[in-house]
Amino acid sequence: MFFMKLHDCYVSANAFKRLMEASKIIGENSPSPKRAKNNVAKEGSSKDTTKKHYWKSGLSQAITDAENIIQSSDTVVIIKDKYPKAKFHYLVIPKQVQLNSARELTRSHINLLKEMQEKAEGLVKDCHPKTMFKIGFHAKPSMDHLHLHVVSTDFVSTCLKTKKHWNSFNTEHFLDLPELISKLEEKGNLDGYYPTDKDIELYLKKPLKCNQCSFEAKTMPSLKEHLNAHAQSNSKM
Repeated sequence: MFFMKLHDCYVSANAFKRLMEASKIIGENSPSPKRAKNNVAKEGSSKDTTKKHYWKSGLSQAITDAENIIQSSDTVVIIKDKYPKAKFHYLVIPKQVQLNSARELTRSHINLLKEMQEKAEGLVKDCHPKTMFKIGFHAKPSMDHLHLHVVSTDFVSTCLKTKKHWNSFNTEHFLDLPELISKLEEKGNLDGYYPTDKDIELYLKKPLKCNQCSFEAKTMPSLKEHLNAHAQSNSKM
């Protein structure tokens, strides 16, 4: 009896030893909390990248959605900007030309650009004859697929939120369409005219200067308040 109890104790000790060794191996092969956290972060980054890529290519889908379309021809589509930066904000988008930036434009695109200009100016004349507009391209667009901005100069919108938003339309970052066409007619390309990436970075960091007077705002809320005052004043004229 005594021998059996001693034997049982011996067997239990060995079993416990084997269990501890197995646990150690499992622990060594398991990812640390830090490593597991990093893996989650990587997975999240992948999802964020996919979402960003989908968002950047959204205009290709928008021009096929009848609910978004204001006007359409064989070559171009006009839609309302989904996140308008002013009271009136439209995009003129070519259907066939697969360019992502005005930087890629050459003399071969002049006829297309003139049609885009004609459609934009016609829209303004027909729908907003008393409103001032800017017509042009962003030097560094936030979305793929070449698109021309047709935006009212009041810039009163809840979607206008950041300094980058403002400066993308109200500095040299915004390329005036007639001037751009003139440069293409003159040289055939935009070499020497198109801003460099360094220039663009500086444009987007410029002070917040009102586009209608000499006022310079310290913050976006103060600029938006100032723009609202302009809009209210203009509406009484």
